[in-house]
Amino acid sequence: MGNLFFVVHSDMARDVNSRKSASGYLITFAGRDVAWQSRLQKCVALSTSEAKFINTTEACKELLWMKKFVQELGFQQ
Repeated sequence: MGNLFFVVHSDMARDVNSRKSASGYLITFAGRDVAWQSRLQKCVALSTSEAKFINTTEACKELLWMKKFVQELGFQQ
């Protein structure tokens, strides 16, 4: 019926005081936004790649939960 799709965005050292990176993601299902988040990361990333990896990991955890939830509702991927 619909596909889950996600987009992530990271901004290294966005917070000048704490040097924490900003992270965000958006998850869509069947063309509709169903989950999103934007916040500072819990730790300080030492590189842009690390900031992106941390963000992608958090988004994937949410995506896997969403996939299971959608399957429990009876939708096929």
